[in-house]
Amino acid sequence: MSVFARRCFSLLASLVVSVLILGCGGSEEPQANKPAKSNQKKPASVASKAEAPADESKTSAPQDDSPTASLAPVKLGGGGGAATATKSAAKKLPPEKQLDEVKKALKPIQVVLGQWHGIIDKSKEYEDLNWIWDWKTDRAQPALTMKTVGDGVHFKSVRLTYLTDEEQFQMTIEDKDGQKRVLQGVFTEEPSDKPGEDKKQTPQRTYKLKLTENGDAKDRWQVVMNQQENNRYLLELSKARGKNFVRFDTIATQREGTSFAINDSDFKEKTCVISQGLGTIQVSHKGKSYWVCCTGCKAAFEEDPEKWIAKFEAMQEKK
Repeated sequence: MSVFARRCFSLLASLVVSVLILGCGGSEEPQANKPAKSNQKKPASVASKAEAPADESKTSAPQDDSPTASLAPVKLGGGGGAATATKSAAKKLPPEKQLDEVKKALKPIQVVLGQWHGIIDKSKEYEDLNWIWDWKTDRAQPALTMKTVGDGVHFKSVRLTYLTDEEQFQMTIEDKDGQKRVLQGVFTEEPSDKPGEDKKQTPQRTYKLKLTENGDAKDRWQVVMNQQENNRYLLELSKARGKNFVRFDTIATQREGTSFAINDSDFKEKTCVISQGLGTIQVSHKGKSYWVCCTGCKAAFEEDPEKWIAKFEAMQEKK
């Protein structure tokens, strides 16, 4: 092959190689102008749902352990139960202080102390009732108690006290069938003293205390102690009928014996050393005589005379 021919063949081969190169990768940009591929992985927060754990709420939600979260206020239901509990706790008194508060609340009612004759309105039967102080059953919660002499027509016994935390009176009745009934209530007519019709115009105590049995039983009772004067009061007894109470009987009572004075100043040396009512029984301690108003106070005095004498003398010094 001549020199000319060899040159032509070489030139033709070079053109063929160039065409082949341009046809296969002519559209590709120069490597220098391409953006570099990132080797970083996607952050967990933007991972696809397909890659998320089965329980995403437990793993992806951050836990707030900050002090603010742990001290967030807790809302309690129960319609003010928390406030009521706080009120009750605030009013919880030491036993001796509670005893004094209960005695103070019952003092206007202790006019009932003593023996009474009762007449039942419906049956016209008679029964005898005896009211005394009870200082022993619950030493921090004294009560005025009444028992019928013999078989009672409507009840066997009554226990009346005052609940300092609830600011209500509580009456516990054992009815003629032995069933215990618990009633609570307040004065509907506050105690007041009016001059009597006797020559000395002895103050006469009046008040109305209404107490209603708790619960929703159909045979619930309501009792009204209606003190009309020192020597006379009514026990008005009602039963629930629908939303109302209907009276089913009344016990009218008359005191046995003489008049019962009211004002502490009237009692003078006969003031009961325990209840500060009218003393009817004389007791003694270390050669000195004192007065008590009922057998309940007599029993309490004999059990701990030093305690009651000290309290009584402290009260006398304040006058």
